[in-house]
Amino acid sequence: MAIKLETEKLSAWFGKKQVLKDVSLAFEEKKVTALVGPSGCGKSTFIRCLNRMHELNPDGRVEGKVLLDGENIYGMDPMDVRRKIGMVFQKPNPFPNMSISDNTVAGIRLSGEKSKADLEEVVERALKSVGLYEEVKDDLKRSGTSLSGGQQQRLCIARALAMEPEVILMDEPTSALDPASTSRIEELIRKLRSEITVIIITHNVGQAARISDMTAFLYLGELIEYGDTKEFFESPKSPITERYITGRFG
Repeated sequence: MAIKLETEKLSAWFGKKQVLKDVSLAFEEKKVTALVGPSGCGKSTFIRCLNRMHELNPDGRVEGKVLLDGENIYGMDPMDVRRKIGMVFQKPNPFPNMSISDNTVAGIRLSGEKSKADLEEVVERALKSVGLYEEVKDDLKRSGTSLSGGQQQRLCIARALAMEPEVILMDEPTSALDPASTSRIEELIRKLRSEITVIIITHNVGQAARISDMTAFLYLGELIEYGDTKEFFESPKSPITERYITGRFG
């Protein structure tokens, strides 16, 4: 299987505090990879390095490489990077005072692309891709913030997918949602794997086991273990991994 995204000795700091230490990871194309580990282990910082968001922090610093199709993103235009590597955050964040349709194509509008007719087509395609179109098609001018929490998160995923990224990063996308909404998002992630490379942070090891092809365990800023999800949970190689997935810490 082709490698879509890869890190080589990736390290990151907030000021003088090092939060990632020489993490080397290869993400396979059109697979779902789950990143697990206790709070504060560097998971969110890691994925923010994958689309150059970490450097937006005034104290943020990165060393090492992140290769997208073999090209180091730290030599590319950051806006191009973020178009190719989309992001969905923990808390649904539709833009306030913006309709469902305008939220969906907000990124495309910012880049100054596509006609009105093209944008309407993008809205329909993106909302259908997350199973939201039938629920909102008669009221697309409604505010995006008027939707339920689960619908808002699917809208945010649609907004990311509208840009036609090659990779999508998800930082605990279901942690603020009820079980029914969580199930819808998990179903969506399983469906997305046929079209796109997905990297998801989750604190829920059960969720990682359900939806991912590969799982990586980070602890104190270091990569402890990485491999096929079934093997990762059934036969962990590291005692620290075993302690974490059996709930003895975390």
